[in-house]
Amino acid sequence: MIPLETMAASASPYVAAAFGLAGSLIGGLIAGTVSLRVARQAREAAESSWIRDSRRQIFDRLLTEGQRLLIATIDCRRDRTAEAADAVERAHSAFFEVYGVVQTVSERPVVDASRAYGYRLLELKQSLDGAGVLGLERFDRVAQLVRLARQDTIDAMRRELGLAGSAKPPDRYNPFVDTDLADEYQRRRYG
Repeated sequence: MIPLETMAASASPYVAAAFGLAGSLIGGLIAGTVSLRVARQAREAAESSWIRDSRRQIFDRLLTEGQRLLIATIDCRRDRTAEAADAVERAHSAFFEVYGVVQTVSERPVVDASRAYGYRLLELKQSLDGAGVLGLERFDRVAQLVRLARQDTIDAMRRELGLAGSAKPPDRYNPFVDTDLADEYQRRRYG
């Protein structure tokens, strides 16, 4: 058996250079691959964070404009003035501007929930104009159903954003629990 020192001394400097070059290439390939992978993961994380933050802003706008439209329609039903009708038109436009964006950037459960919310709000507006399918006589019931659709939309948004739990109040909710009005509220509200 030839000692290792003898083999190394008898080897050509070209063999050593070839091994050095091969080692450098393999090391560079590994470092480059790792760098590309880390950069890709960082980009994907940044995109995901941007989308999540953008959705939060868009969801906020949808809920804010939806509430504004609901309040405007209720006010207009009570006070049939030109100013009230203009407020409904402005709120309607603002809601449906953001509604289209929500439909574009959201997952299917939010799209479906926001669609029911939007169509119910539209029915309220159209009932004021005499063009609603259900008519003005069903306005109060549709307004209740708008509120329920809002809660369904909120819950779908919460799930999409990775938040746990429902925002819906429990059945027979009593906001006066632990106060002196709890029993009276319960009796008057639920019988």
